[in-house]
Amino acid sequence: MRVVKLRGFEALKQHSIIDTLNGLCRDEPLSVHCYAVYYLTAEPERTDIILLASNNDVNAYALVRYGGRFTIEDVYEVYLWNPVKEVVRGVSISPGKRADIQLQDSISNNDVGVVTERFKELGFRRFNIEEFHDMVCTRNTFKPSPLEGLAVKLGEEHAPLYRDLEVERGVELSIGEAREILKTYTHYGVIVGNVLASIAARYVTLPHLHVIGGVFTRREYRGRGYAKAAVSALTREAVDSRATAGLHAEVDNKPAIRVYKSLGYEAVRTRTWIFAHP
Repeated sequence: MRVVKLRGFEALKQHSIIDTLNGLCRDEPLSVHCYAVYYLTAEPERTDIILLASNNDVNAYALVRYGGRFTIEDVYEVYLWNPVKEVVRGVSISPGKRADIQLQDSISNNDVGVVTERFKELGFRRFNIEEFHDMVCTRNTFKPSPLEGLAVKLGEEHAPLYRDLEVERGVELSIGEAREILKTYTHYGVIVGNVLASIAARYVTLPHLHVIGGVFTRREYRGRGYAKAAVSALTREAVDSRATAGLHAEVDNKPAIRVYKSLGYEAVRTRTWIFAHP
């Protein structure tokens, strides 16, 4: 077996690698494999993959996305499958911003230690380790919110309202960047008066999987079912296209988990995420 590091464009030329990742993604909905497929095909210029391979088989990998186009995506995203030391040591990023690291199918109880040790060597200083449920909803399990009709699909004309909501969330955006984000990713929100009260987005779109995230409700509008309405609208788009809808929920966030379960989401696995800070 050997470790190989490929830029996104190089990996795309290796059809056996993409075929393997596609197969793993179909077999394990909302896994790190689905992010690997999406970023390698949609954003190869921002993505590397470090593989432990033998012949045409992939035995382990680390996928690194170096950050997206927008302020809200200014983090490293690292996806680890079977995170053996040889692969983890192939990750080389500067500690100029936070790294969000997702682990899957760890083959050793030491894997978190292996990852944090490597990121300490890279210059990261503070680590938060959390557990998240991977939750999915299908056409057969979907139970729409009775308030779904309140959610509207946001367009460029909603950029000022979206910018104001993100500022409350702690993210500074220009109107121009807000407009580009709404053009790039599908968002649903509930508008009350002239205020965007709640929002949810779809950040990953594959033929068989839509990944929902960015769920947020302004404090004064919480408890009214607005977030559930927005997530319901996005879930309907997924299941109507015969895709699975997926999202991640922190295991301690019981209120959110109850909402997602009421829409028909089910937890398919629990995984470790590591947030590494400079």
